[in-house]
Amino acid sequence: MNHVDCKPMSLSIMKRITLFLLLFTLVAIQSSAQESVKLFNSAIAKAQSGDMEGAIAEFDKCLVVDAENADAYYWRGLAKAAIGMTNEAISDFGKATKFNPSHAEAFLRRGTLYNNVGNPQAALDNLEAAVKLLPTNMDAFLNRGIALANLGQHERAIADFTKVLESSKFNDMVYINRGISYRKLEKYDKALEDFSSAIRHNKLSAGGYVNRGIVYRMQDQFEYAIADYTQAIVIDPNNSDAFYNRGIAYAKRDQHQDAIRDFSKAISIDPEDADSYMNRGIEKVIIGKKDDGCSDIIKAANLGLVVAIEERNKFCGF
Repeated sequence: MNHVDCKPMSLSIMKRITLFLLLFTLVAIQSSAQESVKLFNSAIAKAQSGDMEGAIAEFDKCLVVDAENADAYYWRGLAKAAIGMTNEAISDFGKATKFNPSHAEAFLRRGTLYNNVGNPQAALDNLEAAVKLLPTNMDAFLNRGIALANLGQHERAIADFTKVLESSKFNDMVYINRGISYRKLEKYDKALEDFSSAIRHNKLSAGGYVNRGIVYRMQDQFEYAIADYTQAIVIDPNNSDAFYNRGIAYAKRDQHQDAIRDFSKAISIDPEDADSYMNRGIEKVIIGKKDDGCSDIIKAANLGLVVAIEERNKFCGF
């Protein structure tokens, strides 16, 4: 029988093959990295020119080449947020923090968007991380304060808003947010101070006037409240909150026709304003227009306002 000798490969040949494979791998990695950078830069250029959809398409290609590119996810998230793709942007910012747990801006952006969509706990979780990574970034403290306030943690919210106000980076909305937290804690004098500061800082702050008017109304200072709501309406004629709150103040003064007029205006601005429907309905019942009034109260109940069901039973005999 013939035998074939299988001699072991020489060490030098093995080394050469290993070196070749290593060089091949390095060239492939380098080529992939260069392609990723090229696509990333192209996407950034499109975003800077305002072509967000084009930027997103380029980032998509970049992430095919480099699926763990945290910066590509972050910038794609910014582009998506810019065109209203909020949930998709939140997802991208989450991937950015997954692949780079120190990506502070991604935590900040994600937390801010969670605030915007009404998920304060998720916002707080992200903004806590942002504050730790960005201890001098006032946007992080401001947005964490908003999340805390939305969770009813007003003392902590006030501390964050105060920190922002102690810096040079703030506007009237910071005073307004802190004032609302003071109002929730029934610290009305401090709330009035903050809303007045907002107005001093920005004489066109409709929100400052509306919120100061609410405090005046809660203190039964209806004349001052109505004056503030009216000023807010002068600044912003489509401010439904100003019309609604002025309607409440008029109702408290038994100026029922004025109240009905303001609630009607609020409804014309926001047809889904259940509170205005309910209060307009009550005012109509008071002046003897029971059928019209009950129709409004029923509308409020149908819009999901639970207290309107009680008012319906009280005024309309249900």
